[in-house]
Amino acid sequence: MYDWNDLKYLLAVIRAGSTAAAARLLGVSQTTVARRLDALEHALSAPLFERMPEGFRPTQLAMELLPLAERIEERASRLSDLARAHARHSRQVLRISTTPLLAAYLLPDLLAHYRQKVSEITIEIDTSDSPADLVHGEADLALRLGTLPQNPEIIRSRVGISHWTLYASRDFVSVHGLPTSPEALIACPLAVGEGALARILPLQRLSELLSTHAPAYRCDNLEALIALVRAGLAAAPLPVWLANRDQTLVPLPVTTCNVAAPIWMLSHERNRHVPHIVAFRKVATHRLRTMRHQNADPENASDQAASSLGLTGPAATGNPS
Repeated sequence: MYDWNDLKYLLAVIRAGSTAAAARLLGVSQTTVARRLDALEHALSAPLFERMPEGFRPTQLAMELLPLAERIEERASRLSDLARAHARHSRQVLRISTTPLLAAYLLPDLLAHYRQKVSEITIEIDTSDSPADLVHGEADLALRLGTLPQNPEIIRSRVGISHWTLYASRDFVSVHGLPTSPEALIACPLAVGEGALARILPLQRLSELLSTHAPAYRCDNLEALIALVRAGLAAAPLPVWLANRDQTLVPLPVTTCNVAAPIWMLSHERNRHVPHIVAFRKVATHRLRTMRHQNADPENASDQAASSLGLTGPAATGNPS
């Protein structure tokens, strides 16, 4: 009878190509990998690999076992995930995955109101570059902007709206003028998104507008994009609720990127009825809806920009002064 735990060594050797590489992958010694592989072959009474000078070549039996072993691996992983999530809930821990921007500017307000309702809980905030895997229990909730992956196990709730429009710094406008048409905008230095950031609708719109024109900058991080705009190096779409807090930034009158993008809250189906998770979802939904006054309608951006800068003549028409 084989030990099903040995299947992870089979998978590691197939994926890595040798016992030495598999040992590094698993964080164990090469001797351990070789011993467990020998034990599995003995239990199955058949070889699983041809030992070649260039590495280990899986036999036909090994390749037939591969999809079965992967399913066992996936189920074992899910078992661990469920146990980890249960332990977190029993310890009254709420783990939230979000972007650095939302963590810095939106999440504190939500947490302040959440604490008024749920005080005896530890809150963990994950702002790592790669979104937490909710299916595998890496977080209980996620707050996200932009396009979301489809997964039937994930509950998606639109908890707020983030209005976006084009912004530039006052220094930028003093050098490049105030563009009032898409043609004038294209002639200015612009920053667009890359990776996940490029999938946010206003940044998609800007990339489409540029078409065959090369942007001055590409960013895969919203904070870096904001820094470029603040430094006067480029114009770019930004959330109105954030940009309006900065007196050095002004909205541009080109409406191409005026978009109302949803703010999403994601959670796994298994967390649907967990009390402290339900409470946070309700607080976040209520607060983000009442904070819409910070998302001023950007349609009057031209008047706002021109009046705040005191621009007339060349600057107001998009020509450098």
